[in-house]
Amino acid sequence: MKKNKLFLVIMLVFAGISLFAQYHRQESELYFPDIKGLKTLKCDFHIHTVFSDGQVWPEYRVLEAIHDGLDVIAITDHLEYRPHKEDIQGDYNRSYEIAKKAGNEYGITVIHGAEITRDMPPGHLNALFITDANKLILDSVEDVVAEANNQGAFVYWNHPCWKAQQPDTVVWFDIHTRLYEKGYIQGIEVVNFSQYCPEAFKWAMDKDLTMLGGSDVHSTTEMSKFEKHRPVTLVFAKENDENAIRKALDKKLTLLFFNETLYGDKELLYEMLDNSLTITKRFDKEENKMFFDITNNSSCPVIMLADPGLPRRTVPKVLTIGAKSNIHFHVDLSKGKFKSINFKIENYIYNVDQQLDFQLEL
Repeated sequence: MKKNKLFLVIMLVFAGISLFAQYHRQESELYFPDIKGLKTLKCDFHIHTVFSDGQVWPEYRVLEAIHDGLDVIAITDHLEYRPHKEDIQGDYNRSYEIAKKAGNEYGITVIHGAEITRDMPPGHLNALFITDANKLILDSVEDVVAEANNQGAFVYWNHPCWKAQQPDTVVWFDIHTRLYEKGYIQGIEVVNFSQYCPEAFKWAMDKDLTMLGGSDVHSTTEMSKFEKHRPVTLVFAKENDENAIRKALDKKLTLLFFNETLYGDKELLYEMLDNSLTITKRFDKEENKMFFDITNNSSCPVIMLADPGLPRRTVPKVLTIGAKSNIHFHVDLSKGKFKSINFKIENYIYNVDQQLDFQLEL
């Protein structure tokens, strides 16, 4: 009876999301322009299903990805923690196999992953692009990570700032150093669920690790109460296929989209900004004003903070160009001789906490 009830609940939820996804894909589509001659892929590499401690069926995760406008997901069920195993039968690869079949049907790339779930240190690690999760059931965490790497996995440390793991501080332990020096850790999760971890950003820069952001979703994304949207890793790859995605991760070609903010490498942020904005201007000689029309083509708003040293009323102090929106404003040239106006982009973050500079040419 217990199994039948659980199955019925899963099927009812699945049916609901199936219809919902069919009719809502377009209005919820995330968009970010391609940059550097590469495709911009919207990815979530940290997802759970009922095959570990998640609450939904693997195919549901694919349909959620469609609804949320993603291109790529990874199923990363816990290896060592499977509270539903009496009711949900299958080996450690089964959730991926189900999701992969659905991904092939619906056009979502599904990557084979697993979460190595240990106490701190080293905490939780995700292994992406594995070939057989069953071979990762080993006593020693270092042996597990070594086996994942033998399978060609991309391994990264999950949620270093998670208070359940490190309630009082955020520490890089000796075991992380050992794994890092062996080349067994290639990335680190800078954003997880509803938290940005500045320490992880700093380690990524200092140790040349790839930055990732994931939802770590266990319930539905609708019920998870993300502040704005689920965290997304933007991956810049030649194609939407596993080999190209893996190469892009190895080259650290990622930005993180979290709470309407982009985090990552300064050069990539500039590329994203330049390709997101369309700027037109018109000079009115009689009024001595330059009129601007700026369109933001991406799903991330652009919040521009004018140089506070400008004379009053030269330009609005804050210009917010919403996602897929545009604004009109003018620069009063009677206030001084300007060739350009300097701004900070409040929600484009590099070097842990620095805002991107932007120069508006007059």
